[in-house]
Amino acid sequence: MKATFIYHKGNQRMEKFYKNLLNEPDFCRICEDCYNCRGDWTYKDDVKAVVLDAVDEDEFIEDASDYIPELPNGDVAVAQLHEDLLYELPNILAEKNYKLLIVPSETPSDLSIAMRNSLKEMCEKNGIDFENPKPFCALKKRHNREVLNEFIDYFKIGFPQVEIKSSDGHKIDDVKVIISAPCGETYYISKRIKGKIINELKDEIANAHHNYPCLGSMEYDKELEDTMLHEAGYIAMDAVKKALLPYKCKNKFCGRCGIFGQSSLY
Repeated sequence: MKATFIYHKGNQRMEKFYKNLLNEPDFCRICEDCYNCRGDWTYKDDVKAVVLDAVDEDEFIEDASDYIPELPNGDVAVAQLHEDLLYELPNILAEKNYKLLIVPSETPSDLSIAMRNSLKEMCEKNGIDFENPKPFCALKKRHNREVLNEFIDYFKIGFPQVEIKSSDGHKIDDVKVIISAPCGETYYISKRIKGKIINELKDEIANAHHNYPCLGSMEYDKELEDTMLHEAGYIAMDAVKKALLPYKCKNKFCGRCGIFGQSSLY
């Protein structure tokens, strides 16, 4: 599978999504005691970046071809662009036989509801699947969405999924990342929670989420009725909770895991 990331210069969020899949040695340098928890994998032969000149969001763009260069052939496009360019993108992608357009929202202004509806309609006309995850780590598999599901399986990004091992049901012995948040945060969280007692996880995950840091905005989003940053935090917490289900303690008075049963990070 081939994916193309299309964004304007200066879009650090999209750049991080793209570089997470390159997994170059200098991508993550948060920990002083780095032992390469991410591993030595790379998708450098399967992903490309098309970076456009920055455009003022209020600028009126009449001809998208003046801004969007020749795109490489691919299967999936991940794009954040000026809305005038986004509107024309499905037609351009169809010429290159793309099958899926993902427009992730990390701020409430990344994609208006009106443009999202227009893009969905344009993609349908061109035989292209469309998804607008809010935030990107909310991207989930869907029934009968073959290309979307293959994208998640192949690149192993989307709604995080981890496997946890615990010898006693209270302490985390090991964590394996199955699906990472597109920014790569899941690897960092997984490292941070190793060796922790379950009732320590709430604070540990929240701190890791902010320290990485999460790319979600702190602006209030009316659809989510919360911020992207908080929504991504809930997603990170849910991924760990699901992985811990096999170790769910049946003792309601247990002091080593009961706190983690609370539903909120904040």
